[in-house]
Amino acid sequence: MNVDTVKVELIDWIARLNDKNSINKLLSLKKKLSTTNKANSIIFGSGKHLIEYISDDFNDPIEEFKENKQTRLALVPKGTDKLK
Repeated sequence: MNVDTVKVELIDWIARLNDKNSINKLLSLKKKLSTTNKANSIIFGSGKHLIEYISDDFNDPIEEFKENKQTRLALVPKGTDKLK
């Protein structure tokens, strides 16, 4: 039996169901399994191939934020040398 045959048989079987309780159970199981599969499909490192290029100055400070950083440094209490 191939996958398409099984799918057709399952659809026919579900279509013949008359019991609302059974149909609701199937729908809730489907919803539960579909959310579980999405959560389990996230694999660490699976997007490595998506980044093609990173500029040499990627970690350099951004000019637009220099003023913001200076303002924040002025607000830091004395004796504290790091921003949070």
